[in-house]
Amino acid sequence: MDSRCQISHNQLMKRNWTDIEPHWMRLSSRTVFDLSAECVVIDQQNEVMQTTLSGLSTHLKVSSAMSNPLVKQFIALAKDRGAENAMHKMLMEAGEEFAQLWKEAQSDLQRGAITTMDDLVEAISTAKKGYDECPRRILVIQVNQRDCDVLLVGPPDYDESGFFAS
Repeated sequence: MDSRCQISHNQLMKRNWTDIEPHWMRLSSRTVFDLSAECVVIDQQNEVMQTTLSGLSTHLKVSSAMSNPLVKQFIALAKDRGAENAMHKMLMEAGEEFAQLWKEAQSDLQRGAITTMDDLVEAISTAKKGYDECPRRILVIQVNQRDCDVLLVGPPDYDESGFFAS
């Protein structure tokens, strides 16, 4: 899972601005950015769900194991040396600790994890960038079958990407 949530500001949204606008208005009226800031998750059935930054993990299946430095090291090695060589090296160097983390990561993926803890931290950072813009833009997570898109969305009149239908 190499950054399963891809940052994208110019993707077609499957929902109309009218479904997101009430959540954006609440975000726009905030005076302070914190983890209680509003954001939106759009699920695979295109249902818009309002949540907060701290509540994202209740709407997204997250793998904490995939964010572990040993698992990240394995993924990087596998890209360079191939999976078999990388697995051998990691088992020789980190032994049982890596084996357990890798088993947990695989289990997370089988249960449908589409993002990592690192991805959530990055999404919060992206939300902060959107909050600091004028006009503000709200974080929207579009859930796909095996990953998700992280978007910053603002009013269509001001949004240069023009991905909302009237």
